[in-house]
Amino acid sequence: MGKPQAMADAGAVRQFVKFAKASGLSLTSILDEELSAIVAASAVAERVPAHGIVDLLQVCSVVAGRPDLGISFAAWGNLRGYGPLSILWDHCPTMGEAIRLTQRFQHMESGALTTTVEEQGDEVVLRTVLLVPTRYGGSQFLEGTLALSILIGRLILGQDWAPEFVEFQHAAPASLRSHHNFFRCPVSFGADRCAIIGKKADMSRLTGVGNAHMLAYLERHLEATEKSWPTSVVQQVEQIISTNLAGGSVSLHQVAGALGTNSRTLQRRLTAHGQTFNQVVEQVRRREVETYFQSEVRPNLSELAYRLGFADTSAVSRFLRTKLGVGLRRELSTAPERILPTGSPTTPEPPDSRPGTSDQTGPSD
Repeated sequence: MGKPQAMADAGAVRQFVKFAKASGLSLTSILDEELSAIVAASAVAERVPAHGIVDLLQVCSVVAGRPDLGISFAAWGNLRGYGPLSILWDHCPTMGEAIRLTQRFQHMESGALTTTVEEQGDEVVLRTVLLVPTRYGGSQFLEGTLALSILIGRLILGQDWAPEFVEFQHAAPASLRSHHNFFRCPVSFGADRCAIIGKKADMSRLTGVGNAHMLAYLERHLEATEKSWPTSVVQQVEQIISTNLAGGSVSLHQVAGALGTNSRTLQRRLTAHGQTFNQVVEQVRRREVETYFQSEVRPNLSELAYRLGFADTSAVSRFLRTKLGVGLRRELSTAPERILPTGSPTTPEPPDSRPGTSDQTGPSD
């Protein structure tokens, strides 16, 4: 079996889709089938192939004739909307802390890159290395990544902060106006590294921003999340199904797209673990049924159908009967009795106009 494909939080792709719309970029006319599938997957999945945002930025830059697209996207984006790491930046008291946490949790944010720090006298070199193969090149992604690091620095050190130098390995664009306006320092191209060079003193300089207690709390939260990070393909498929089952369709094709593969390859990988896609879906639904009847005081069939991704109540009744060997009446009779707070409704409101699906889980090609 080959090396697992690098994955990344889908937040960056979702932000780029919004940026493209605001910028007048027609993704439907620019993107090929593979990139279109990654964009579609980002709307429902927590993680997408890491090369997705790299290729998106590069191909859109070329087609639109915008050599500053990576920088423009970083400047436009929501600094807190990229992924797990972005919840920490607001609370970092120093730039050094932000860099430390970036190195610590980078794999949770994106498998597309790695960051190293090297002290050279009175300066610090923050170097970024691209880890994923790309079809069109990675210059726009690297420029956007360094621009994002500058924005984090300005969040902590103030909007007037600028590094000493910025270096890129790729060739210079025809115009450097956007680069000079954004970085506010000398920018060189054709270098032997992609890096930000800053003052060592800036890394530990306190400016009164940040919250050490909140930062420690959030770091513990990420550490706990990291421990439960899915490693096997079965766990990854279960996580995607659990996240997207309620009220929508979860097909083999959709889950494969979210994992950056095709339906046949995913089914083959599941088979190697003694599972089929439909079996995994059934396992997730079984757990959801168990959790639902253990926690709900007044179970509601329409609500359960929505949670399990069924279009109607007859489908969930059939699932209970054929897959669990029990009927709805028996489950209702064994639901826990609990005292509700005064004013609480005794029966949950059924979902309003929520999209449903049939009890078919999609093709298993």
